[in-house]
Amino acid sequence: MKFKNSFLFFLWVFALLCFKVGYTQKPVDSLGYHINNINLAQSESNLSNAYKFLKKDLLLNEKKGRKGSQIYNLYFLSKIDFIIGFYDESEALAVKALSFLDKLEVNDYNTSLRISLFNHLGKVYREKQIYSEAIKKYNQVLVLTKKAKDSLIVYNNISNSLKDENKFKEAEALLLEASNLFPRVKDTLEIARVIDNLGYINFKLHKESALPYLNKALELRKQSQNSSDLYSSYRNLSEYYVSNADSVKAKLYALKAYKVAGLVNSLSYKLDASRLRMDIGDYAVAKEYLSLNDSLQNAKKQTQNKFALLKYDLAESETKSQEERSKSQLYKFIAVLIFISGGFLIFILKARHKKENLQQVFKTEARISKKVHDEVANDVYHIMTKLQSETTINETLLDDLESIYTKTRDISRENNAVMVAENFDELLTDLLLNYKSETTNVITRNLSTISWHSFSELKKITIYRVLQELMVNMKKHSQASFVVVSFSKPNDRLVITYKDNGIGTTLNIANGLQNVENRIAAIKGTITFETEVNNGFKTIIKV
Repeated sequence: MKFKNSFLFFLWVFALLCFKVGYTQKPVDSLGYHINNINLAQSESNLSNAYKFLKKDLLLNEKKGRKGSQIYNLYFLSKIDFIIGFYDESEALAVKALSFLDKLEVNDYNTSLRISLFNHLGKVYREKQIYSEAIKKYNQVLVLTKKAKDSLIVYNNISNSLKDENKFKEAEALLLEASNLFPRVKDTLEIARVIDNLGYINFKLHKESALPYLNKALELRKQSQNSSDLYSSYRNLSEYYVSNADSVKAKLYALKAYKVAGLVNSLSYKLDASRLRMDIGDYAVAKEYLSLNDSLQNAKKQTQNKFALLKYDLAESETKSQEERSKSQLYKFIAVLIFISGGFLIFILKARHKKENLQQVFKTEARISKKVHDEVANDVYHIMTKLQSETTINETLLDDLESIYTKTRDISRENNAVMVAENFDELLTDLLLNYKSETTNVITRNLSTISWHSFSELKKITIYRVLQELMVNMKKHSQASFVVVSFSKPNDRLVITYKDNGIGTTLNIANGLQNVENRIAAIKGTITFETEVNNGFKTIIKV
């Protein structure tokens, strides 16, 4: 009897423990749980946890030689890098996954993985502005996919890449072909996206069918009550009415887009909506735009820094646990480093002569600056002092001398030595905002996103001087009330766009602009000017 009671007690305790484990504990460390967090991209912490889990799972699958599981790990690690903004790393992981996939047999599961990887690489290449590769990957998806809805999405993705390249006729033909799939697709949101895109492209082609398409897409989106998609419709309609000089409707839809951006609480939508309002002349949101732009850039930079540190920590942990493997990698690294160093040395020797010439130009400018200040300006100031001591003072002559002194001092400042070794983004910001006044608003875009440490001192000095010349030119001649200087780096090449709303001019490359052209040419860059009377001034610099 005693044994029976003890057994029953043990059985009750065991059942209680099983119930507690089975019903109260959440599977927070499973592959499916982390994949769901990646697809939703809900928070930075969720993505960090998913990244750590996938890296650990990848190492385990590498040890066991499970290629299929490694491909799955690499795909979702690539998605995380894409979400964070590490596009090069994302591309590398996806390409590695495809190389593994090429060695496996063809079946439905592996085909679905290939479709996902091709589609993901299409997104990566579009973000990197390598549109031909993006379209190539999307076409590979189109060959493999069997579902009408999936094909419709791919058609739309290809049209977006064509649109980015301003190939509107090709995009229109593609979307008209895609519209044949509508009867086989039940998802009205996907249909609305194609129709909206078709409307936008028709508007770019100046076709009368643009507005009916845009309105039809808006109607479908209203029926689905999807606020996020409504933003795109309102935005495109605003642009359409801007192009048709209907400022009332343009502003109406811009405000609706702005309201939707607030409802979905998307920082990127809010930033874009603010820029849209400024583009139609509503500068009441200029301060908000600057604040949102700074917030978005800072948040992105902080997230990338945290992930960079996370990757470093994981790499360190892996290195310590695989000491022998690390030694082998170190030897390979040294060999590659020697090879790269040799190539770099050859490059330096070839570039040295040109670099020395550029350095001499900047030294000459600094020397002239000092000479103008120490001799001309000081002599003029000395004469002014003597004249002021005379009993009879010629006020006009004194004013003329003061004007000459001011000009020589300004020339000296504009050509003195520039210290660009550290905090170049702050130096450029100070330079540009120094020309901001009560009558002229100066805005910079994406300046802090550029990795200035990758540029040589000579290039940075040249960029500084060129922007200084443009701002001086604006101050003297343009009468602009609004100046925007944008920075981007597509395909690893710096692009600086200067634009103002000044009086413009008939383009004539005089001394100032000629100096700008010569400076940019000296560092193997290009510069173009666009201006018309009463239509502002625009400059595009590529380095």
